[in-house]
Parts: sequence; C-alpha cells; structure tokens
Amino acid sequence: MLRKSILTTLVSALLVILFTANGYPCFDTFLFIHKKSMVYPVGYTAADVLAEYSVNDTRNAGGDSYFTNYNVYYGLAERFSVQFGMSTVETTREESQNGVDSWSVRGVFNALNIANGTYYLDLILEHHTGVEADGNTTVFSVPNIFNISNFILVIHPVYEINRAEGANEYVWGGHGGIFYNVNNRGIIGIGAEYASPQSSSALNRQLTDGEFAASLFVGFNFGNLYFQNEFAKGLQNSRDYGVAATVKLFLDLGMHI
Repeated sequence: MLRKSILTTLVSALLVILFTANGYPCFDTFLFIHKKSMVYPVGYTAADVLAEYSVNDTRNAGGDSYFTNYNVYYGLAERFSVQFGMSTVETTREESQNGVDSWSVRGVFNALNIANGTYYLDLILEHHTGVEADGNTTVFSVPNIFNISNFILVIHPVYEINRAEGANEYVWGGHGGIFYNVNNRGIIGIGAEYASPQSSSALNRQLTDGEFAASLFVGFNFGNLYFQNEFAKGLQNSRDYGVAATVKLFLDLGMHI
C-alpha cells in the first residue's frame, strides 16, 4: 500500500514537470532495463552511435537538420565509469555540411545505492568543447533514479557553466522521465527536459527549436546490441519535431551487467 502511494506521488510529480517545465530528454535507457545507476559496471565497455533528425518546419523539408554523435563508455571501478564522445556538425539538408563539431568527456560516480538498487544517486561531471567555435561548457548534474517494481522514475537536475568570448553564463536546467521495464528486454517511457546538455543552446545541440520539449522513448535488446528510439515534440510555441535513433554495442570484459 505504501509502495503504491509512493509511486502515485512520484508519477504525479513527473506529470507536473511534463506540463510546466516541458523539455527534451536524452536518457541512456540501456542501464535502466538492468536496474542500474548511470554508472557502467567495472570492466564493461560499450560504444554507440546516435543519429538525430529534426523537422524544423513541416512546410520546408530543405530546412530539416541532422547530426550524429559517437560515444564510448567504460566502467573503471565498482562505482565509477567514464564516457568519451564526439559530435558532427549539425547541418540542414540544403547545406549538407560535414566535419567534427565538438568533443566531450564525462565521469559518473554512484554516491548512493539504497535497498539494493531501489534508489540511486549519481554525481556527473562533464565537459564539452567546440572544435571551431569559441565555446566550452562544463556541466554538473545529479541524477536520481527510483526503481519501483517494473517502473523507473528519473529526476535529473543539471547546472551548466557556458564560457564563450571571455564571458560566463550560468544555467539551471534538468530532465525527468518515467519508464516501464518490459521483461528486462525492452523499455518504453515518456520524458521532459529544459536546458540540459542535450537540449541547451550552448553548442547548438537541439532536436527541437527551443529548450522546451517532451519525448516518447522505446528501447530493446537484441543480442549484444541495444536499440533506442526517441520521438521529440517542441513545446511552448515551438512547432517542430525530432527523432533520435541510437544503436549501442556492448562488450562484457569483466562483469556481467
């Protein structure tokens, strides 16, 4: 009874987030299926390719934009993993530009693990640097992950420091989501985000026009591959749509997930 009451309260809180601080999230749902925190297990290696496509104006197909992102993950210790990433230039179908736009590095530390994975608190520090643009972004975030039966609730506040042309900009943001684990093989969920690293304008990394949106997630395992699809809709007077597809290859080099 208490568990049901807690779940009802958390779902209600998320719905408030969805309809008052609408945003576009970008979650690594692969770990959610296994009821893990955002730390990859020690000795575990994964690599993924993310392709994002945005419909910026349904009346102008040539203005649709896209880019790709490449990441490698490795579990260094029981509660600490690292991630290295690279993004290509975001371009429209008319421009069709090529080249590397930015790189990133991230460290994730699991600070709390309560009741054998019922609640995780992680600490994340990451840095993004533009290759040609004069801009650097440092991000500190604190994801909270609740595992309640087959439901996963994520509340992830984010603090950004953007540095460009000698000036600093400080931005509070975050994202949240609720997901349902389907037999430990697949996942479906909804999310919301405002001004987190994946949606802020610091490095022009956006699926939607504006820093508010909502998303639907679908993901599933297939052998040593994991597929995740995200469908985003810009909100707060934004009329565009976005689709993000991720393919993740994972290798167990020391510990079963």
